[in-house]
Amino acid sequence: MLHYFKAISVFFIWVLIALTSHYFISHKFFNNCNILSKNLTVTSPPKKQLFIIDKTNSTIYNFTTGFTIKQNEPYVSNITDIPYLTDSIKFILTNNYAKELHITGKYLKTEIATQPNKNIGIQRAETVKNMLVHLGVKADRVKTFGQVSNFSFSNEKKFNNGIGLVFNNIAQKKLDSIEAIITHKTLYLEFKDDIPIPTKDLEDYTKVLRQYLHKHPTKKVLITGHTDNLGYFDKNLIIGLNRAKMIKKYFTGNGINSNRISTLSKGESEPITEKLTEKGRAKNRRIEIKIN
Repeated sequence: MLHYFKAISVFFIWVLIALTSHYFISHKFFNNCNILSKNLTVTSPPKKQLFIIDKTNSTIYNFTTGFTIKQNEPYVSNITDIPYLTDSIKFILTNNYAKELHITGKYLKTEIATQPNKNIGIQRAETVKNMLVHLGVKADRVKTFGQVSNFSFSNEKKFNNGIGLVFNNIAQKKLDSIEAIITHKTLYLEFKDDIPIPTKDLEDYTKVLRQYLHKHPTKKVLITGHTDNLGYFDKNLIIGLNRAKMIKKYFTGNGINSNRISTLSKGESEPITEKLTEKGRAKNRRIEIKIN
């Protein structure tokens, strides 16, 4: 029994020593165990400067950096100074042919335009549009506007949120024109052993075709292969069908359901121009795509 009490006493002595040491080391030397220490700071998240919204004012993207404008100048800071902004815009426009980007340049009533018949806000918006076009965005997918706003320039005559970006639906007439092209498309492609050599036109069309079919789930695609008149008629029918099937394979490899695609060949039987010159034969060698 005596040994038991000795053991307990020794245990409590060591606990007391450990707690005292911890307090002395932590509070006297490092002062790092008090969560209420005056040295503790909390960093607030960076304030968002630029929001990309849709027509319902819902935020699509936001960025911590905005476009800087200068007083009485059409100057706008470079779009590449805002990481991922161009890629974000391209992603939306590439994956939705029914959308367009509206760029609004802000300005004060007191600012003087540098071009006649254009307010300085529009000039700022067009500066951003030109940057985007230079980086590969199609000009017809972007519209520019000017807007009188309530803000103040800094002592350096700068303002750091001078451009607004909104994705809007394109006009119905323009949408109908785009979809008419999608539903009746002619592709001119080079083939090597009946395998198509991909082109920008083929890549771009495949993207909008996928979007169109997603929008219209009951529509079907017919791919028809046409050839020139060189060689035998029966062989050209086979060549035309093989090429149509290879385009189908390309589409299905890029996310389009194969069950919605059928193939056909007309061979040399339906030329669209004269057949005796290489220029004419090149026009007759084509892939026609119709959706119904």
